[in-house]
Amino acid sequence: MELFFHPMFLKHDAPGHPENAKRLSLLKLDTYTEAKSGEKYLERVHSRDYVDMVRQASAAPALAHLDPDTYVNQYTYEAACLAAGAAVQAAEKGGFALTRPPGHHAPFGGFCIFNNVVIAARATGKRVFIIDWDAHHGNGTQALVRGDEKMMYFSTHQSPMYPGSGLESEGNAINVPLQPGAGDTEFLAAVDAMLKPALAEFQPELVAVSAGFDSYYKDAGMLTNMRLTAKSYEAVCELIRPYKRFFVLEGGYNPESVRDGVEAVLNFFK
Repeated sequence: MELFFHPMFLKHDAPGHPENAKRLSLLKLDTYTEAKSGEKYLERVHSRDYVDMVRQASAAPALAHLDPDTYVNQYTYEAACLAAGAAVQAAEKGGFALTRPPGHHAPFGGFCIFNNVVIAARATGKRVFIIDWDAHHGNGTQALVRGDEKMMYFSTHQSPMYPGSGLESEGNAINVPLQPGAGDTEFLAAVDAMLKPALAEFQPELVAVSAGFDSYYKDAGMLTNMRLTAKSYEAVCELIRPYKRFFVLEGGYNPESVRDGVEAVLNFFK
């Protein structure tokens, strides 16, 4: 599976913040395809006012905040445009975009700048099923795809927890809130009972995975308390094997979680 990355992702950084460049420090990045800017795709998903706000905030030389949780520095706008572009390239090539900053809360904060997975899905023009196994509910993704007949969103996430949404399914969003401490047993039950039939019914042309590894057991006790192992991620990979697919990195705040999770996906599709 082709990896899409850009060194600029590491310059969007705020030491001491959970979403920092060290998240990717254990990944093997000897071979990757360099991301291209996806700036031209942003306004297919985000308003011009929102894009301009991010651009202007990032133009300041000092660290600034879009909200109390979401920072920007002088490299953020360029890094976020490249992250969107990496997701588009991954969608086109069936790869894995190792994006920073992440995106599934955008445009509503939560460390996220642009909603990379929705930008990529819309750029393809295809019928896309988005699976989000991040420990947080992707409130931004759900809001952006609401009412779009070519899109379906499925999220498993810890609840109660930020952002407090995703308590029930609505429209083209299937939400499966899981109790703190949930592991493979609970996750795989949701896959069998809800994801499998939804995927079969929707019959997507493309499957997108918002791959957040803060649901991994090594991230428990940091920002979240889920305890999935590679077994859960591999089960989803097996389910979507018959479809064209791509992956976009979301959360995961222990570098070991990101390394182990990415490697589980890459090893599955060797």
